[in-house]
Amino acid sequence: MRRMMSTALALAIAPPALAREPLGCFARDYSAAHLGKNPNQHVAALRLNFRRSPDTDYLLVDVIGRFADQGRARREGPGGAYFTQGAFCNEQKDGILCMVECDGGTFLIRSFTGDQLEISTDYFALRNGEGCEAISDLAETDGRKTTCRLARADAATCRGVD
Repeated sequence: MRRMMSTALALAIAPPALAREPLGCFARDYSAAHLGKNPNQHVAALRLNFRRSPDTDYLLVDVIGRFADQGRARREGPGGAYFTQGAFCNEQKDGILCMVECDGGTFLIRSFTGDQLEISTDYFALRNGEGCEAISDLAETDGRKTTCRLARADAATCRGVD
């Protein structure tokens, strides 16, 4: 009985959507119809590949984004191009926070159910190659949260994101 109570208490305290960490590939490709209905959206495709660091306790994520030729991407110029970023993640009380060095921003994993992942950001920089210079970011509008929902995908979908 005591064991059942402590298990029930632990489940009540732990956020159920974040009981496990996301490992592997998660992806989203936005259709032309979706982008047409959301003219401010500039991310056309997003890949997140989560893995455990072999040297530290950190959860790492490699990100690939392809920008659409609309919204912020059209204004800033990276429409149609792919950009990348690497980040490290830590569990916080409201979710798992993934951070970029060089003041490259953060995104919060708001929910994770095994096959579905939802992130939110108001700034997460993507870059082209090495260094700290950002090309564009995932947020649609400076200072306002953007939410992305991704689904688990096979490893080949995140090819090139190691």
